[in-house]
Amino acid sequence: MAFPDLITAFAKDQGVSEELTESILVDAFTTLYKREYGKEYENIEIEINKKGIALWQTKTVTAKKDIEDDICQISPKDAKEINGDLMEEGEILKIALPLANFGRQAVQIMKQQLKQKVTDVQKDIIYGEFVDKKNSLFSGAIKSKTDRKHGGYYVSLAPNGTEAFLPYSEALPDEVLSIGDPVRVYLKEVLQVTRKGESQLILTRINPDIVQELLKLHIPEIADGSFIIKAVSRKPGEVTKIVLQSLVDGLDPISVTVGKAGARIKPIRQELGSERIEIVRYDLDVRELITNAIYASRVLKNRIAEVFNIDLNYDTNEAYVVVADEFLAPLIGRQGSHQRMLEEILGWKIRFTNYSEFEEILREKQKEVDNMLGISGTDEFEIVEDEIISLDMLPFTPEQIEILSDAGFKSITEILELTVEDLTKETGMSLNEALAVWKIIDDNIEIEEDEE
Repeated sequence: MAFPDLITAFAKDQGVSEELTESILVDAFTTLYKREYGKEYENIEIEINKKGIALWQTKTVTAKKDIEDDICQISPKDAKEINGDLMEEGEILKIALPLANFGRQAVQIMKQQLKQKVTDVQKDIIYGEFVDKKNSLFSGAIKSKTDRKHGGYYVSLAPNGTEAFLPYSEALPDEVLSIGDPVRVYLKEVLQVTRKGESQLILTRINPDIVQELLKLHIPEIADGSFIIKAVSRKPGEVTKIVLQSLVDGLDPISVTVGKAGARIKPIRQELGSERIEIVRYDLDVRELITNAIYASRVLKNRIAEVFNIDLNYDTNEAYVVVADEFLAPLIGRQGSHQRMLEEILGWKIRFTNYSEFEEILREKQKEVDNMLGISGTDEFEIVEDEIISLDMLPFTPEQIEILSDAGFKSITEILELTVEDLTKETGMSLNEALAVWKIIDDNIEIEEDEE
């Protein structure tokens, strides 16, 4: 094979340009020269042409009495013996350097350096190509795997086949991939400097962002901004919770994202080893948002948890949530894992209570209201007023009036006919908020017991 063809083949094999290959060769021979003559010497010329590669040592013609370094200086007499013509002082003589002069060991060193330089250049190329693609989704195929201490899969990334590394610790739990398997991966790290044998591109399949990218890829309404991903929490291999907000009236984020018979969400789940994906409908009302998140939590097969009451403490950012007894443990999860996922997507500390305990609390609160109003549990009562008392006649806050009005209440009498539990259910108030309403009524309305 002719020398130019060797360069072309080498460049293609190493994935670099022919121009870069020639530059690498020049650097390699320069290093070899310095290793042979001394690292301070730069007096070498290298020419690469169709015939091959030629090396020359350059020396400055210097009067014999003034020569201080015969590596880079030569007398006129010696120069004439080499050149055949008399040369004047100050002229540059080029002396051919056969490769054989360096010896077999030196050539081996040169080959090693050449390989290292190619590796360094390739690393720079990979870094430059992928540094701006960090945190992006890629398609690939399993190329090989290693079971060393920090083992994992080598992945060939589309479209150019660049090799990247997926550590076992970044694969899905219990996931076993075989050579040739297609795989979706997320680019976690792009390393500029690596240890020997370490890949520059580090992949992951457990990062929550990979689910977001898959949703953007498969759901046009997310890609075009009709839906906004407000929060994500993930337990890789098991479940991902995603809060979606629709910016288009009438476009429901759950039904659209899941699709008919799950047709839209199914390909995404298949990419993630059948991981369950729970879509939570976003709501500005915190109680509605918490309720939506709990409804979406399929912790008991084919059953939806009922939420009986939500009490919010804005000072401590805690939400006290009452659910059916059988849902308490599953909603908390093993060592609180499910509860933490809910807290992550909701931004609130969740404190669950079962309904049995809540019933006891309700009885105590009802007694508190009855004592407040001065009636017993069996007494009937009436308001000593001839006219209907409207909500705005009492010093309720604007927020309280809005909540009561939205629930359909027009007069105080309608509220007095309810129990504390009924009032919380019809208005969505917490127990403490309901008690505050009763306190205002008690402070401003005279109630007499009916003796009939």
